[in-house]
Amino acid sequence: MRLKTTYFIAFLAVQSFFFNITAQGLYQKGEIILDNGKMEAAFIQMDYAFPQRFQNGITYMSPKTYAKYLKKGKVKNKKKIKLKPKEINGFQLDNGQRFSSIKYMDMTGKIKKMLPKRFIVEQIAEGKIDLYKLYSRTTGKISYELADLTHEANLSAEGRRNLISYIQNNFQLLIKKEHKNPRNVVHINLLNFIGDNATVKENYDNNFYGLRNQFSEELKEGKLVNKTYEASFLKMINDYNSGKGGTSGEDARK
Repeated sequence: MRLKTTYFIAFLAVQSFFFNITAQGLYQKGEIILDNGKMEAAFIQMDYAFPQRFQNGITYMSPKTYAKYLKKGKVKNKKKIKLKPKEINGFQLDNGQRFSSIKYMDMTGKIKKMLPKRFIVEQIAEGKIDLYKLYSRTTGKISYELADLTHEANLSAEGRRNLISYIQNNFQLLIKKEHKNPRNVVHINLLNFIGDNATVKENYDNNFYGLRNQFSEELKEGKLVNKTYEASFLKMINDYNSGKGGTSGEDARK
């Protein structure tokens, strides 16, 4: 009898351990920036298998509620707070990621959506030029490129991992200069954004950022970019926002 009790306690301990690992992966510690500018500590639900859930609105718990959640394994739904994009300016996570609430009108498809919609998107550059990442949908009107991956994710853990990997490496990269509306970087005239910085423009022309290697007819027909493209584009925008232009085109060729 004592042996069975020992095994049962061990089972509960293991179950509790894996629950805590799962919970810590689903809820990320950070701060919410409310629309009045106030900051609120929170544990925010972040699941990249369903990115629309944090892009169309956030679900979070207070630190006190989260501690109870870890201890008991459940929490009442009314303790999970939900906010719409219009109710916050954004949020930041302890891992350094920042998210902002913006209005975006998708002009990349054959059918243009004429009314902008508010999203909460990851902000990767801030300054005279802002850069954001917008991820694809996996529920409702599923993004066409995710149809097969979403189906596989419903069947196996490996399928879920493959879906998350694809989503995090294939996304829309949005650009906004000063007070203009964000645009998808694939469909812009780049000179309208960086052409007034002679050094950055020269660096781009000389392929210092490696960005020109990323262009292709296939890319121009779509709207998604990958992390390699993001890194090249971000390097250029950071140079632009610094006001220094980075290394000169002449130095970059040496």
